[in-house]
Amino acid sequence: MNRILRIVVLPIVGVVLVASLGVEIASGDLDARIAWLDEQAAPLATCEAGHGFADLAPVGAMIGDARIVGLGESTHGTREHFQMKHRLVEYLVEELGFTWFAIEASTPEAHRLDAYVLGGEDDPAALIGGMYFWTWNTEEVLAMVEWMRAHNARSDRKVHFTGFDMQTPDVAAEEVVEFLEAVSSPLAETAGARYPVIVKAIGGPSFATATYAFPVAEARGKTVRFSGWIKTDDLQDGYAGLWWRVDGPDGEVLAFDNMAYRGPSGTTDWTEYAIELPVATEATNINFGFLMTGQGTAWIDAANIELDGVAYDATSFDLGFEGTGIAGYYHTDDAYTSRLDGTVAYAGRQSLRMASVPGQPDAPAAAEAAILAKAILTEMQAARDEWLGLLPAEEVERALLNARIVVQCMQMHASPQGGIVRDASMAENVIWLAEQYPDARLVLWAHNGHVSRATGAMGQHLADRFGEDYVPVAFATARGRYSAVGDGGLGSHDLQAPPESSFEAIFATGEVPLFALDLRSGEPGNEESGWLCETRLFRSIGARAMDRQFYPTPLRSNYDLLIFVEETTPARQLTSRSGPRD
Repeated sequence: MNRILRIVVLPIVGVVLVASLGVEIASGDLDARIAWLDEQAAPLATCEAGHGFADLAPVGAMIGDARIVGLGESTHGTREHFQMKHRLVEYLVEELGFTWFAIEASTPEAHRLDAYVLGGEDDPAALIGGMYFWTWNTEEVLAMVEWMRAHNARSDRKVHFTGFDMQTPDVAAEEVVEFLEAVSSPLAETAGARYPVIVKAIGGPSFATATYAFPVAEARGKTVRFSGWIKTDDLQDGYAGLWWRVDGPDGEVLAFDNMAYRGPSGTTDWTEYAIELPVATEATNINFGFLMTGQGTAWIDAANIELDGVAYDATSFDLGFEGTGIAGYYHTDDAYTSRLDGTVAYAGRQSLRMASVPGQPDAPAAAEAAILAKAILTEMQAARDEWLGLLPAEEVERALLNARIVVQCMQMHASPQGGIVRDASMAENVIWLAEQYPDARLVLWAHNGHVSRATGAMGQHLADRFGEDYVPVAFATARGRYSAVGDGGLGSHDLQAPPESSFEAIFATGEVPLFALDLRSGEPGNEESGWLCETRLFRSIGARAMDRQFYPTPLRSNYDLLIFVEETTPARQLTSRSGPRD
């Protein structure tokens, strides 16, 4: 439960950077545009790896000698985009000599996969889940990881795996302390005391929950509605809510909802809340209950369960809290208490009371935490030269990188423009990778919005630093479905049809359903290709399902290449859970 709560909340931090510009629709002959597109587009045989590279030769010519290639995606849950990126990674490694792969995931967690692709013994699915995010916890990413391992087993030119994101500081902080314990006991003691306080500044994983197990056989194939009445008193920096989780074979999370910040906070009177989730026929385990995070008090009472609209007899769970004890109470630390309260109730004699413990040290503000983290980094930087005389340079530099990641994370949370800070930090980490391995060519995996050269995006910083040595590649699709988090948890959602005159609408009118296009071939004012230089609607969906899917985008200014897959399907989730400490 600890990591699940946190990961549902964290994707809110990520933002997709798109220009809020007016759409400029230039006049011209649509037939001429389509004819030009059919002539310029380089047809691709398939998205699936293992089919040779002959059709990818034009893509190689478009990339040329560029040192860094950023592979985007129009959603965080599109199978064919992931498959095509895998295929391109194979091509870039085997044919163009790329040796480092970096993904939009927390850096030290992602870097743990490097040992596996180099031949280490571990569970690759667990390592992928250890990057926390469901977006990468897919069959498509696992297939690419297994290919990297197989490539390294037969090739002298190895490909490495790492990350460049900085949204979670936990493992980075742990690895800094481990490093310092070997080189500086006083500084290790300081970091060991400060980092837990620093991490707490971003909300941490601290929360209380009452947990129950539901008989799976009675719910399979049905829709559950779980409701309850909640009252709160001065509940700050958190919320109270209901939660329900359905697990499948090997622990796969089939459905999950914890009302992530949809529940009440502050001071509220009794109000009924409810969540609804489907229970798949392959479900093997169901847990549910109540939770509270933050500081304050919450009361919960008169809960009910319905299966396909029919009331379920939940007497054995005592969801009215009229008994003498609380079934299945669990808490993550000593910051909360939970008990039956006979003085406050919505119905009956008593309710469940969850409360934070007074006197617990308050989490510092993120800005204060950033200062504390920066002080540790500054002391480490002062000792860098000394450590370089004792230890391998890579070990020292990676410890400094981890300390910097903690600072970056705190700065992101302290800023009202956290998304801008995040993109700048990710670019800083990519630049570190390029400088650490000056002879390496790098391929990046992220959302279109991050690899873009749009103002404030990671790609803008990389373009400023590397110029034409950085090539951003956008991915697009016209129709199909995608995976994303919606009101009912993670699921499959429809792609909206491209609006008239959008980039995708024009791409879909051509004769080629799968192609690569050099956007730099567009010429402003040209009747046939000038539309590529205009600002038109272009799809952009992150980790959450979106009603608004298209945004004004100057495509040619933001990207060099485009991969178009006319019809796409949802990425396929692995059966291992995301997160190392569920």
